[in-house]
Amino acid sequence: MASSAKPKYLLVLDFEATCGDAIRMPEIIEFPTLLYNWKEDKVDATFHEYVRPIENPTLTPFCTSLTGIEQHTVDAADSFPDVWTRFQAFLKEHGVYDRPEDYSFITCGNWDLRTMLPKQLEFSESAHGLDASGALAAPYNDWINLKAAFRKHKQLRHDRDMASMLKLLKLELEGRHHSGIDDCRNILRIIQDLKKTGWEPKKGLH
Repeated sequence: MASSAKPKYLLVLDFEATCGDAIRMPEIIEFPTLLYNWKEDKVDATFHEYVRPIENPTLTPFCTSLTGIEQHTVDAADSFPDVWTRFQAFLKEHGVYDRPEDYSFITCGNWDLRTMLPKQLEFSESAHGLDASGALAAPYNDWINLKAAFRKHKQLRHDRDMASMLKLLKLELEGRHHSGIDDCRNILRIIQDLKKTGWEPKKGLH
């Protein structure tokens, strides 16, 4: 259910996950988030870690080709429970748990928070005994879908993907598409462009 609350901060998030024809259980392998201060129009903090997958520890050639993430990168990373714990500390450090009404996640589509995160948490809880109950204080269920926001603000008939939104705004893609951190930065550029034309974020726009 959508909320009329206007967040003061946006948590720009874009997961990358294991992928390929034989992958039945996708696992998060890149976990980036930008904490964007709406009023000041600046990034206050960045969280960015790679994650070592457990179910399918070897990345498929397709996954590496798509994301640019190399096997040695995930081999050197911690598994999801440790990264998740540090992400909760990041959120607490920046006030998300104290004032969740002031924050909203924003993603390019609903997959990250509607599909991937719940599946990852369920898997990590069953495989590693991860206790994610304390995370419910953060606004994981009240995110903004940038695709829907863009469509409504621009009065379009259909959702656009990130590359199409950038093209419509006459913005060049910066970095690598499907690099989680680069995608976050490009998503933020779209947000900043929308802000210039009067768009304001509203929590719960899926």
